[in-house]
Amino acid sequence: MKMKHLIIEGFCDENKNLNTYPCNGTLNLGVYCFECSKFSYTFCPNEIAISDEKGTVEDCIGFGGDMEPIKTEKKEKYVSMWKKICKEKMNEAYDDFMKKIKHL
Repeated sequence: MKMKHLIIEGFCDENKNLNTYPCNGTLNLGVYCFECSKFSYTFCPNEIAISDEKGTVEDCIGFGGDMEPIKTEKKEKYVSMWKKICKEKMNEAYDDFMKKIKHL
């Protein structure tokens, strides 16, 4: 078995309160949306995120906007730097959490 986490941006061609949808017309996006003909999605490159108990993203930030370099030839370097910082911060968060729970 192979396992991999995916971050995607999902879209619903909504029709609220249509109970025949997997979400029962709530339009709350979730893994069940993959079973729905009204659901479409796209890539979410260079994102970091925190998800809830069902895996739905609660908060995220991705490379883009003000982070984009003025000179496009620098984009690869900037994205590489962004990824390095994100990985360092994730490791830092884990280490910080482990230190804190030892004191509980």
